[in-house]
Amino acid sequence: MVLGININGIGGAITNMFLSPAIWLGIIGGVLILAVGLLWVRKQKRLNVVTYIFTEISNGKQSIQKTKAGWFKSKSVLGGLYDYGGEHIMKTKDNRTILGCSSVDFHECNGKQCLLVKRKSDDPKMLVPLTRMKIENTQLLGVIAPSDFRDAAVACIDQTNNEMRSKWEQYVQWAIFIGVIIFALVSIILITQMVQRGQDKAAELIIQAGKVISGGVPSTTAP
Repeated sequence: MVLGININGIGGAITNMFLSPAIWLGIIGGVLILAVGLLWVRKQKRLNVVTYIFTEISNGKQSIQKTKAGWFKSKSVLGGLYDYGGEHIMKTKDNRTILGCSSVDFHECNGKQCLLVKRKSDDPKMLVPLTRMKIENTQLLGVIAPSDFRDAAVACIDQTNNEMRSKWEQYVQWAIFIGVIIFALVSIILITQMVQRGQDKAAELIIQAGKVISGGVPSTTAP
């Protein structure tokens, strides 16, 4: 005890804290949450195009929804948080693809680029850019059968799957998962070793205490 502070008690409390599996599980969970948070921030920075989505209600009336969009690669994981391959396509904040979008489709809003997008009334995932302010190309959604849009989407996916990808694009996804698994295994091994050492030390102390107690008891046999 130093200055009224029980050093052994503090050391024991710290040791018990690091021997607790809950602490290590919390550390692993914190690392995963931090990684997902960084990917989310990265995605938000790339959503830099203000987008207005028009949906026809009835009698020429339009419902307008404001959102954001940005350029992303067509192949992604973790719900769109990490994109790693394929061609660049325009995606909205909720990970919907704006079909056939290019730089000629941009308008201006408050001096910045923006997009005007038409949504198919019976299919929220079908979005097409409006190149001009006149809402004349809404006839496109009426004359083209829904299967044509789906066939076009399937063709885009097949074309993307056949594209050549560089080595880092092929292995980056596996590297992330393998790194997480290795980190978890190492943490479990360390926890197991620390717990084993603590148990061995406790057993040794109990044996020593037994020897001291047995050696300190006076004999009751008369001389």
